[in-house]
Amino acid sequence: MPFGYKQRWQVELFFKWIKQNLKIKSFLDTSQNAVMTQIWVAMCVYLLLAYLKFCNQVEASLQ
Repeated sequence: MPFGYKQRWQVELFFKWIKQNLKIKSFLDTSQNAVMTQIWVAMCVYLLLAYLKFCNQVEASLQ
């Protein structure tokens, strides 16, 4: 099933969020597994840092 404009825009917004928040500038490989693994690892690190920030009541941004 082909993607419509709305679905393509959601993908674009997702990758924009990844680039801004997860600091992934480039992917190490182009295979689907490598890209998904790199995104999952970056998301886990981001969530861990957000959790530590919350637990320690730190005011600083994650940026």
